[in-house]
Amino acid sequence: MRKSLVILSMLVMFVSCNKGPGPGGTASISGKIVEQNHSFGEEEITEVIFTSGEEVEHGEYWVLNNPIGSIQYYIYYDNPTWISDADPNLAGRNGIPVSFNYSDSNVEIAENTKTALEGAVSGTFDFELNVDILTINALVLGDAPDADEMTSPFEISTRQQGNLSLLSNIAPASDVRCYLIYGDQNVAGDVTRTDASGNFIFNNLRKGDYTLEFISKDTINGGEIIIEKNLTILENKSMNDIGTVQVYN
Repeated sequence: MRKSLVILSMLVMFVSCNKGPGPGGTASISGKIVEQNHSFGEEEITEVIFTSGEEVEHGEYWVLNNPIGSIQYYIYYDNPTWISDADPNLAGRNGIPVSFNYSDSNVEIAENTKTALEGAVSGTFDFELNVDILTINALVLGDAPDADEMTSPFEISTRQQGNLSLLSNIAPASDVRCYLIYGDQNVAGDVTRTDASGNFIFNNLRKGDYTLEFISKDTINGGEIIIEKNLTILENKSMNDIGTVQVYN
């Protein structure tokens, strides 16, 4: 009697185990992964180092370019002791006047320029002043023609070239890991890799619920994210295709 109970218990355990998802069955899950290379965009960053007022001439100017391209600027210096007009009136650009005196220090010239820019281009650029060095950050992604000192005596350089986010063409993702989770388990029970055409397959699976996981670049915040696909195998000897999954790298 005891021997029969032991055999019956083992049989029940075996049958119960086979009812859950996992290896040992006759079904399969397949799919394809395609990938797209992604690079983050950057804002144009310009740096201006100012001189003292005695090195600035009435009417001298430099140019600042907007990545959006709709409005471009020139910044010119107006000494009130001069009668003549300091504005060079550059066609296709908005002029931003900065009042100065020959007695102004390099720091005062920098401060006056920052104040004038903030009043004229608010919402397009952000400004940070460190003594006599003004850093100008574009608030939108994209490339723009570099700022230029033109006739001014200031030292102007591009600290960071702006560019837009870029995406390559979509292509089959070869040699990419695919993770298979059985039922409600927390870790992958099986791992495979895609072939040269981006295809993958998990064989010998039993009926039940499965989760497939794929690692992709997070194109918003950086780092990585996990893409999940859920699938239920309803029949033995069935071929279950999840279709195409796109990832970024």
